[in-house]
Parts: sequence; structure tokens; C-alpha cells
Amino acid sequence: MSDQASGEGTAPQTWAIIVWGLFLGGAVTGISGIAGLIIAYIKRDDLANTPYGSHMTYAIRTFWLGLAACVIGIALAFAGIGFIILLATAIWILYRMIRGLVCALDGRPIPDPKSWF
Repeated sequence: MSDQASGEGTAPQTWAIIVWGLFLGGAVTGISGIAGLIIAYIKRDDLANTPYGSHMTYAIRTFWLGLAACVIGIALAFAGIGFIILLATAIWILYRMIRGLVCALDGRPIPDPKSWF
């Protein structure tokens, strides 16, 4: 039995806001970002024909590209330049999370979800 009286599922905008909220929470807790990633993968096909489908692609790319950059930064930390890479990566991830959340709250899609910024 559903908790929703109208019989409709959760609104697409709500899913995008949940994903970005979990990603932002992951900046503090670490683990909630993984929950956001899982939801983004699960909902990507369901939201494909809505303005919020681009949010799922953008969130997934943010996670994996950010993780790859962090691994490179940690590996290069021993050479001294890794800390700069880690700082730049943290700023880049934060920018993408805030941009995604703002677009979701405004009801807008991510213009180019496969872009770097």
C-alpha cells in the first residue's frame, strides 16, 4: 500500500533534489554520497524523458570523475603536487553539487550533463 493519496510516485524534481542532497551530505559523512549514486543509477532510466534525467547523468559523472581525480591526487601526494589536485578536485565537486542542486530547485535540466563544468 502506498503512502501517497494520489497514487502517483515521487515527483522527478524530488528525486533530483534527494540525489544532490545526499551528495552534499556525502561531503560531511562520506557514505551518503554512495546512496545518492545508487539512487541516480536506479532513477536514470525513469527520469530520462524529463528535465531531471540530465541530473542523474551529471551526478553519476560527478561521482566517478571526482573519485578518479581523488585517487590520482592521493597517489601524487607523495610527490607534493597531489594536495593541489585534491584541493582543486574538492572545489570542482562542490561546484557541480551546488550547480546541480540549484538547477533542480529551479526546475531546470543540466544544460550539458557530460561536460566537465
